[in-house]
Amino acid sequence: MPSDRHLRDEELMLLIDGEVSAAVSAAWLAHLRDCSSCRLHHQALTSALRHFLDGYQDSVTPSPPPEAALLRRRMAVQAHPSRRSIYMVPAAALFLLLAAGLWWGLPSRSFAGALPDSRLTPGYARALSKAEVCGITADDDTRAVPVELARRVFREYRIDRPRPRAYEMDYLISPALGGADDVRNLWPQPYNEGVWNSRVKDALEDHLREQVCDGSLELARVQSELARDWIAAYKSHFHTGEPLAAHRRFVKDLPWE
Repeated sequence: MPSDRHLRDEELMLLIDGEVSAAVSAAWLAHLRDCSSCRLHHQALTSALRHFLDGYQDSVTPSPPPEAALLRRRMAVQAHPSRRSIYMVPAAALFLLLAAGLWWGLPSRSFAGALPDSRLTPGYARALSKAEVCGITADDDTRAVPVELARRVFREYRIDRPRPRAYEMDYLISPALGGADDVRNLWPQPYNEGVWNSRVKDALEDHLREQVCDGSLELARVQSELARDWIAAYKSHFHTGEPLAAHRRFVKDLPWE
């Protein structure tokens, strides 16, 4: 495929389901190796599909789930619109529904915006050693994002008039863990709306930094976990499916004014 274009959602879903020829699969996989944007979006779609299928187990809906393979086939955009059934949903629309927690009564797993758009915010860290990271002071960790950089991030996310105190201009990888002042490492995260908001993430970041500095966790692993899915990292490290009560009230960084 041409190297100057990205793989579409439909193509990524067909690749995930193995419904392309060996030659096409090889070409698209080669593209994923070279294109970080497509690679991260492929990972996000794969994760969304997995969470959706897992969510059926927790759903209060009495209807039995469709077979996983059938669901994946229906999610791909088909060439014959007349054959579409209730399950035939374009991948992009499904991903938005998953993000909002609105799919047929499926319990909400995250507030829309709690996870950044991986194509805009893949995460970006400075080349710091563990000793340098553990020498970062509290003032360095809570410093405000430069105004012009924050405005650029809002524009990237198509938020023209951010409501005061509605967002934290958040680092995906926090400065205390080596995160950079870079547009690729920032997104407007809901400050206190929803279950998975910036307060909960701030509590996770402090916990992870303690683990890195006492030698329990590797810095590179922590940075990777935050960049990939900070909510999944929270659930893994705190062994819970929902934020702890103390973390819902946690306050460290200030909201965008």
